[in-house]
Amino acid sequence: MKDSDDAVTKVLVGGLLVIFSFLIIPAIVLEGYMIRVLREVSEGDTEAPMFDEWTKLFVDGLKALVIAFIYLLVPTVIAFVFIGGGAALANDYGVVGGFVAVVGSVLTFLAGIAVWYTLPAALVRFAEKNTMGSAFEYESYLPILRDRDYATGWLIALAVVVVAVVVVSAIAAVPIIGWVVGAFVAFYAHVMVAFIYGTAYAEADEHRLREGPEVEEGRPAV
Repeated sequence: MKDSDDAVTKVLVGGLLVIFSFLIIPAIVLEGYMIRVLREVSEGDTEAPMFDEWTKLFVDGLKALVIAFIYLLVPTVIAFVFIGGGAALANDYGVVGGFVAVVGSVLTFLAGIAVWYTLPAALVRFAEKNTMGSAFEYESYLPILRDRDYATGWLIALAVVVVAVVVVSAIAAVPIIGWVVGAFVAFYAHVMVAFIYGTAYAEADEHRLREGPEVEEGRPAV
């Protein structure tokens, strides 16, 4: 955002979208803007993109939400089957039901982390190819997920999210004006996170293209 000549205008527009996100359409447009950030950053542009072509922002945002929803089905189904099943079993078989529920909780947590780690790469892939199917071409971005630069970027983005939540929560505690100011801070943080994801993906993809299949062995995330 700091590289933009009209950064103030972009923050104002973005903050207003956050404020009115309860109307659903602004939230979808905001998600579409983040896809645009991912697209341009992955292509090497460091300036925050413009708010224009609103219809495309809406369509991209809607597609991104559908992609996220499909990914989140995995931990949701696991939770429903194991935790729900465990609770049902507990009525007649307390120990067995409790064990199943605990196992389900662990599996749901692990699946949630896996989805959280994978989803940014899938969304960048969608932003690049502009097709929803590309977000599910796992073999195409598996080397990206295994690259330590992507893993590092993901951890940095996580740290930004944690700090942003703390800061926005503190600001929102201020009567009347706090939640308004917090909305603009939240938008700025959202752009930062998208920038980090896009940059990490681009760096990992560069390694993949330069090193070829060796990237899987040469630059492991762990």
